[in-house]
Amino acid sequence: MDSNLLNDRIGRLKKWEQTESLSEILFGALSSLSSYSQSRFDALMGEIRAEAKPHNEPPVIKTAVCLDGEIEKQMFLFPVSDAPPLKSPGYVTTVFADCGYPLIQEILAGTYAAQVHGETGTVKTRVTLRYSDKYLQKLQSLYLIFADNELPWATVNSAYFYKFLDVYSDDIAQDAAVGGFDIDFGQYGRHLSYDKALLWNVCPLTVSAASCQAVPAFDAIAYEHVISGLSHDENSYLICPFGERFTSFMRGQEMHVRTYSKQHAGFDLLRVSKEPGANGPLYLPPKSNQRRAGFIQSLSRGRYVPTRGEAERIVQSLGAEAGLSLADVKALPFSHGMLESHKGLDYNYFIETNKFLRDRDFLLFTFKNGLDRKWAHEAMYYILSELQLYFFEYRCVGEMA
Repeated sequence: MDSNLLNDRIGRLKKWEQTESLSEILFGALSSLSSYSQSRFDALMGEIRAEAKPHNEPPVIKTAVCLDGEIEKQMFLFPVSDAPPLKSPGYVTTVFADCGYPLIQEILAGTYAAQVHGETGTVKTRVTLRYSDKYLQKLQSLYLIFADNELPWATVNSAYFYKFLDVYSDDIAQDAAVGGFDIDFGQYGRHLSYDKALLWNVCPLTVSAASCQAVPAFDAIAYEHVISGLSHDENSYLICPFGERFTSFMRGQEMHVRTYSKQHAGFDLLRVSKEPGANGPLYLPPKSNQRRAGFIQSLSRGRYVPTRGEAERIVQSLGAEAGLSLADVKALPFSHGMLESHKGLDYNYFIETNKFLRDRDFLLFTFKNGLDRKWAHEAMYYILSELQLYFFEYRCVGEMA
């Protein structure tokens, strides 16, 4: 309706009661129209979000640290590994480094006097330390399981993984039983402890197939197994690789696993707990790779524009590392000097695609630190690892302002 005509009609009203009544009618009509428009807009945005949401989202991985004696008190967090490194001669023990990245680099560069007690007596030796293989191998195994389940890899926020160091001696045979040890870490001893364990919300389990039937698949026969009794609303389940091609999907609380060579009686699964936290005491609280997924991210579905704004959006979505802020981004040409000075931790060292384009130009990200110095570098490398999954045509490196 023409606003001039509406104002003219209202102006002709002589009685105050008529003017008040008309105002109330117009206010109610416009309010109802506004509410209807908002509800329709919200419904439309909900439909767009539902369509833009990926069908297979990676589960959220949480890690934490507890005392060795407190492991059994954790209900939803489980040991990452309780076994010594495989095929690692000279392994003595694993220590937890309660200090920052620069000091850990000093510890890794040194050798330390030790006495190792075994079945054949006491051996005087010198030991060295390196990042714990038994934990990093578990991280690599998880990545491969993601790939076999056709899930996009979301880098694990693994700051705690790089606080555990394995102790080795060249004088200890691979099959030697270590009964005890005394190690003099000197000035670094107050930062190293033997009583910590690394936990995550991932638990292996073996299940039996409730049923299996042969189904046609193109020019072959496939076997569709049904695993029942899984509470998919509370947990995520991943199929562990078993040497042949498979596909899987959830239907309600049943998991359907299709194989293409033979029928299986059961499967090894990984259960990823969705519980918010642990019920027992922790030495260090859980860190998570959960992201704040915005609307733009849900629409992009892997498509992005390599700009500073896109990099800032990715950094800001990593809510677990809110203490670091992006100060600057620079594109720099490849040089071996730059490569040597910005090695750092590679949180995706096991991903084969990172080997492509060896002489890539650099994207240098400069961060301002608002975290405890003990965690700043590991947080930065976690962010860089996430960025590397987007900006694969560059080599992402970082520095602290």
